[in-house]
Amino acid sequence: MSTRRSPREYVREACLRYGAAEVARRSAALLRGADPSGDEDFLRALGFQGEMAWLLKEPNAYWARVWGARALRYCWHDTVADAVLAGLHDDAWRVVEHCAVIVGGRELADGAPTLVVLSEHPVPRVRVAAARGLATVGEREHIPSVLRLADDPERIVRAAAEQVLPRLRHRLDLDH
Repeated sequence: MSTRRSPREYVREACLRYGAAEVARRSAALLRGADPSGDEDFLRALGFQGEMAWLLKEPNAYWARVWGARALRYCWHDTVADAVLAGLHDDAWRVVEHCAVIVGGRELADGAPTLVVLSEHPVPRVRVAAARGLATVGEREHIPSVLRLADDPERIVRAAAEQVLPRLRHRLDLDH
């Protein structure tokens, strides 16, 4: 019985195979919307196990952008920051969620204003990722957005905001 590997493990193995800079470059290209049809081996290295015909058909095409964004959570190069920031505006919420996580994890401060906008996104998981990102890149003027999330109708969003607020206040030296 084989155990399924995590996305992190797939990306680590892809970095060993292709090199981290190349994985980051190709993942950013996917995130930007590059045609995945010529990159089947690379997608499989990232863990894609489906049929390419399915991936290339609408409405499934956004999944290649998801795979690109997800890979960038575990493999980074500073040259891909613009692709991640652009990904915050993607039509697919899963892409946006991954990019919001990356903005916080990689401390991409230029993404803070967009995270504020995403704090009102219709998908709760995106609002959670926006809140968590603001914990790392938010400034004083972003606190009202996180406070608003503390009253969100979704429990997971409220819980994220309650975790974020003390971290944000501490980071901004607002603990009195």
